Order: sequence, then structure tokens, then C-alpha cells
Amino acid sequence: GRWPAASAVVLGVVALVVGFGVHLLGLTAVFGAILVGLAVPPGEPWDAPTAAVSRLGRSLLPIFFVSAGLTALTGAVASTPWSLVVVVLVLGLAGKIGGGYLGSRLGGCSPAEATRIGILLNTRGLTELIVLQVAFQAGILSPPLFLALLIMALVTTLLTGPLLSLADRFVRAADAGDSASGAVSGPSMVSPR
Repeated sequence: GRWPAASAVVLGVVALVVGFGVHLLGLTAVFGAILVGLAVPPGEPWDAPTAAVSRLGRSLLPIFFVSAGLTALTGAVASTPWSLVVVVLVLGLAGKIGGGYLGSRLGGCSPAEATRIGILLNTRGLTELIVLQVAFQAGILSPPLFLALLIMALVTTLLTGPLLSLADRFVRAADAGDSASGAVSGPSMVSPR
């Protein structure tokens, strides 16, 4: 607690050493870093060192994206059928948005809420990229399939904001149309006989 900078350095070194050791055992280095993160107890003496290591990790994050992109681009682009990329992208969008929508509707959400939930579930982000990288390094994914899934993860994550804005615009337009039609028709003035 008295030396947060030294504790952060020790924590970072331990994470690197354990990650390298796990890598030598045949697993991915991410698992070693996760184990160190799970071993750090929550609370006051560890908050500052953990925050410092997290800040450093976030600043190094672009290197991960560049290395994943270079891995995909070395030979996979020429051998990847672009129909595979399109099919993976369409299935990724339909599976997440459609599945989120149907599950939300079955759970009792309104169509507008279900659409928002489906769109928000469509974001894959960093976790998907890490899983793809691990599967590729383990030999589970071929280079063309890795590239197709990488493109799908990036495109669907980038589409989340615009799709959410579009859905909100449709909801506002529908609400404005409903209120305008209710104001025009108004209550019926016919009395029953």
C-alpha cells in the first residue's frame, strides 16, 4: 500500500512471467494473465497498482489489434473466398440481432426494446478478437475462416452504433406518427342512441 508504483511493476512482471509460463505449457498467454488478475484480491491496497497495470494494458491494446490484423493478412487474404466473408457476416448479424430480438420478445419486451437488445448484443468487441486469436494460434481455425470471422467481429461491432441510432430514429418517427394520428382523429363525438 505504501509503494503503489513498485507494486504495479511487480504485478505487471508477475503477469508477464505467468503468461509466458502458461504459453510454454501449450496454452495461450492470456490465460496466465487472467490467472494473475484473479489472484489479486479486491480492495484498497491493490486498487492503485491494478489501475496502473490496466492503464498500461489499455495503451498497449492497439498492438494486439495490429498483430491480429497482420496475422490475418499474411497469406489469408488471397486464399479467402469473399463469399465466405459475406455468409459469415450475414449469419453473425442474423444470429445476434435475430436471436436477441426473439429472446427479448419471449421475455416480454416491447418490439422497440427487443430491437435495441438485439442490436446491442450484436457487438462482439475485444473478447471475440481474443477468442479468435487463441483459436487461430491453437490451429482450430484455418486462415480463411479466421479472416472471415475477424472481419465479421470488426464490422458487427462497428455497425452497432449506427444501427442503434437508426432503430431509435424509427421508434421516434413511429411515436410521432402515433401522436399525430391520435391528435387528428381525436375522440368520437357521436353519442349512442
